Amino acid sequence: MSGIGTLVIMSDPTFQERPRPARPVRVGTLSTLGLVALVLAALSSVSLVIVLIAALMGQVLWSGFTIFPAVFFPVAFMLMCVELARTALRRRRR
Repeated sequence: MSGIGTLVIMSDPTFQERPRPARPVRVGTLSTLGLVALVLAALSSVSLVIVLIAALMGQVLWSGFTIFPAVFFPVAFMLMCVELARTALRRRRR
């Protein structure tokens, strides 16, 4: 509120300020895109850990365990970048 409006409110004893409706606050919620990125990153991490443990034990695993993180870690990273850009644009519009 501007300084003039404050003076009017303070000088008028009959003025009652109406409460503004609160905006719903979304704290800690993930969008679908963010959730997909999180799941892909988690699955890629698990796959990579399995490959590393198998390599330490001298075992050779199916090549899909190696290819999966090589493909989907970058995909998850790009999805998170898109989600960050969408969030920044949404906040800028407010």
